[in-house]
Amino acid sequence: MQIIEDLAEFPQSLSYPVMAIGVFDGVHLGHQLILQRLTERAKKKEGTSVILTFTPHPQKIISPARAPLLLQTRQQKEKILEGLGVDIMLRLPFTRRLSLYSPPEFAREILHDHGIREIHVGSNFRFGHQRSGDIGALRTLGEEYRFKVHEIDPVYHRETRISSSYIRNLLTAGRVTLARHLLGRPYQVEGTVVRGSGKGAQLSFPTANLDLENELVPASGVYVTRAHLNGKTYPAVTNIGVRPTLPGQATDKPVVEPHLLDFEENIYGKQMKLNLCFRLRAEKKFDGVEDLKRQIGKDVARARRYMKKLAEILG
Repeated sequence: MQIIEDLAEFPQSLSYPVMAIGVFDGVHLGHQLILQRLTERAKKKEGTSVILTFTPHPQKIISPARAPLLLQTRQQKEKILEGLGVDIMLRLPFTRRLSLYSPPEFAREILHDHGIREIHVGSNFRFGHQRSGDIGALRTLGEEYRFKVHEIDPVYHRETRISSSYIRNLLTAGRVTLARHLLGRPYQVEGTVVRGSGKGAQLSFPTANLDLENELVPASGVYVTRAHLNGKTYPAVTNIGVRPTLPGQATDKPVVEPHLLDFEENIYGKQMKLNLCFRLRAEKKFDGVEDLKRQIGKDVARARRYMKKLAEILG
């Protein structure tokens, strides 16, 4: 997948460019349907599939206080989009000037002037200054500037439209299992293993302390996870929280601490990815360290049973 970050570098001689427009944060099942139609259409026309997206999230420029926490890092999104067969990602810097484009200016300068032949967007698509343009306006402009518009119906789960904001709400409530269904894969966070307090080892359950790159961290609690490290995958139990039981170790900001099962290597400075599979329980303050230690043992036992059952299902 070719990544372009300047309109001036966008190729002018593409074979029938077909475009989808959006932030695509999370690349959930609704996004995947749009991209499936996009790539299928490009192949049918022997053309080029293009995604137009923006950085940072437009809300961070228009109204920073209301900007959402992103579900993915830039690298996570790029990997998934490439895996879906997208040919080009046009990632434009979202500036104050761009936010002031009227719908006709957007259609002319960004779409028509760069030879876009078809647009594929979701039914809630909005564009132009103050989101004043909708699907109807885009179709009208398409007639003037000679591009077709394809509206893709939303995808629902139990009568609720799948959206990035819905998935954010699920994750902040700790509902990682349902979020996994809507994303089509487990929610993943990643970061670098850094030195922590060492209290995990003293509890007989050594943990890695992750310096996360993701903006959105799921609700505090204990999770069954799968850790991706050095090209291998390990079952893990991960605590996300503020360590309320440990004397002098409580924090204001949640920390992410995976305990890799049956693993004893030194991994400081390594990059780790964590897939969150299932939430075992909420974080709580115990009466003492021994009570916490016993509970962690129960958490590990439950995680082993979960992984064993999962392995049986997957064969």
